[in-house]
Amino acid sequence: MDTLARAGLINEGKTKKIFAVVGDPMHVVVEYKNTITAFDDPSFTKEFATKAKYSTTITSRVFEMLNAKGIPTSYVRQLSDTEFLGLACTMIPLEVVVRRYAFGSYLKRRPEFSVAEGEPPHRFDPPVVEFFLKTTKGGLKDEDGTMLVEDLDPQKGEEDPFIENPREGTWRLMHPKTPGEEPSASLNRTIDAERVLKGATIDEMESAIVRTLETLEEFFAKNDFKLVDFKIEFGRTKDSRVVISDVIDNDSWRLRDQNWSDVSKQSFRDGEAMSQIEDKYARVAALMETSRT
Repeated sequence: MDTLARAGLINEGKTKKIFAVVGDPMHVVVEYKNTITAFDDPSFTKEFATKAKYSTTITSRVFEMLNAKGIPTSYVRQLSDTEFLGLACTMIPLEVVVRRYAFGSYLKRRPEFSVAEGEPPHRFDPPVVEFFLKTTKGGLKDEDGTMLVEDLDPQKGEEDPFIENPREGTWRLMHPKTPGEEPSASLNRTIDAERVLKGATIDEMESAIVRTLETLEEFFAKNDFKLVDFKIEFGRTKDSRVVISDVIDNDSWRLRDQNWSDVSKQSFRDGEAMSQIEDKYARVAALMETSRT
């Protein structure tokens, strides 16, 4: 496919690398790695040989679907089996989650939505959208180096706190897995919302993630799959547009087949064999390729 001259590594995470483009400050190259991770624990990091290829296929097809619907994203085009071209963005330090069904950490905070074993999960209509502050080792600095939040304890699960009141000017930070009525739920931290948003709005991000859910749900429903929930991140482009950035792939969502069997990263968290995980990623990548027809 396309080849672009790289100007150097901008950032490297657990599952991908981001490179500058020679002579083009408006774009970056995103290259997937073959790693799969869980629980923010290095001991759970594994690899399989086709991970980068399958993740690139999935995220490219997803973003192409969103672009076709006019949903603002940073994606431009796929470059190779493991790379795509995107708009250079300053990331907004939030993880935005949309939930069609009650699963995972949501049930730890809201156990009243739990169902008996063997019963289908509670379905939300309209979907639930939640915002979590994205921190690094329990802290968050502003672009000028000012510490906005510090001393959240990753060992206690505090690292990416739930924002209880995202539409207010001062956010209250809560433990992401503790019921709100319990005294330990409050992290006794607040943060000025505008120091994080810098002109972006909760409404525009919520609208974008709900439209994304509806687009993906329509596709998956036609293929007898159920999209349970997913998380995305937003960035601000060089011309100050707020767009869905980073990636949306089989690590980003919970996806179930018609029998409610998982075909996404949750299977890795649950300890399935790597050969089974690879087969599931291959299945989802093949499914996403059908979106081009």
